Amino acid sequence: MGRMDDGTHATPVALPVVRLSSAGQTYVAVVALLAALSTLADGRVWYVALVVLTLPLTPVALWVGFYAAVAVGAAVGSGPEAHSWLVSLVWVLVWSLTAWLNARMVEKVLLRGWAGRWTSEPSG
Repeated sequence: MGRMDDGTHATPVALPVVRLSSAGQTYVAVVALLAALSTLADGRVWYVALVVLTLPLTPVALWVGFYAAVAVGAAVGSGPEAHSWLVSLVWVLVWSLTAWLNARMVEKVLLRGWAGRWTSEPSG
């Protein structure tokens, strides 16, 4: 523990625990299920639903998901024609994290309001 200039001990700063509401958790679970279903042979419909449901962060998820899947596929030695469960797991993880970020953004906006998006205290 460090000391401050006035001789007092500095208190350690811990990150706040971030938990989603039950609606946010359900949203993340639905997106994870759609991501898993989109890896199946006939997953085109699920893929379109996944892309629409994760707006506005869909472009980020597409970019990160693609390159993460390529990197994991290269690391385990599976080509683009092969179906690897590890690549699918990374795909689902990226889309789930995207959904978590979307849900967290919406919850912050609902709590603080759009004008208070840069403050740390709820408006009111």
